[in-house]
Amino acid sequence: MPTDPKAKVQNVVDLSLAPSTLETIDQALFDYVNKTLDIYCDTNEGFVKVPVALAPQERAFQIKDNPELRTSNNKMLIYPAMAITRNNIVKNPSMRGKFGVYIPPYFGYYKRGGAYEVARVINQEKTLQRANADSIRKSATGQNKNFQTFPGNNKKIVYDIVSVPTPTYVQVTYAVTIRTEYQQQMNEILAPFIAGSSTPSRFNIGHNGNTFEAAIQEDFSQNNPTSLETNERLFETVITVEVLGYLTGEGKNQPTPVAVYRQSAAEITIGRERAVVGDKPDFHAGRNDKYRSE
Repeated sequence: MPTDPKAKVQNVVDLSLAPSTLETIDQALFDYVNKTLDIYCDTNEGFVKVPVALAPQERAFQIKDNPELRTSNNKMLIYPAMAITRNNIVKNPSMRGKFGVYIPPYFGYYKRGGAYEVARVINQEKTLQRANADSIRKSATGQNKNFQTFPGNNKKIVYDIVSVPTPTYVQVTYAVTIRTEYQQQMNEILAPFIAGSSTPSRFNIGHNGNTFEAAIQEDFSQNNPTSLETNERLFETVITVEVLGYLTGEGKNQPTPVAVYRQSAAEITIGRERAVVGDKPDFHAGRNDKYRSE
């Protein structure tokens, strides 16, 4: 069946919002290291991907969640490997973005910090009902018998408005620890961290629709073996990453919904009022009566 090229297609808008928590920031950095950088290196089994884990984790959970990090008997770790650890969180009052002023509570929601609007979409069903009601009303008064089906300019538009809590900005510091058995492996892993980001080393990370700014610090702390002893020799490098993130709501302790969906008013009407004493009727040229009771 041929389609009309002039036909309008209604856009589908997804209003689902995922709150930003500390776990969201952790997962965003993990996805950047594990998926975006996607680091490989040479091992005894060939050119394989370097496993990445969020630390610290309980040993039983780590064995189940990351079985590739340990040997078959689950006693020894397999190198090379990378671990991401959250070291510090700073709530800096100067990092307030454009919300550096007090925002009052929002209709009983978000009493601890206010809210702001993040999305506004036309409610097609409610707007159509308003337009049809006006058309029927005008047709019934005899202004135009065909006005009910005649297109017109509808100014009574109903919007679906989405509001979320005012974000709390935090600076989170992470340590990306890299451990290898050989110096060549360490060199291959460090190369993407050094050359893979811009100068200065700032980049964006994200998870579930939330985007954060991250920066790799200049100092790469290395702890390399300096002796030829017979015990285990491991090469270790710690990379410090600072993430400028934000938190929306209080997580599971949030007493109200994270995202509040409301409908706007289509119109605001003010009823006609007249004073009991001292009211002067409007002047109309050509009229003998000075007052019309309505």
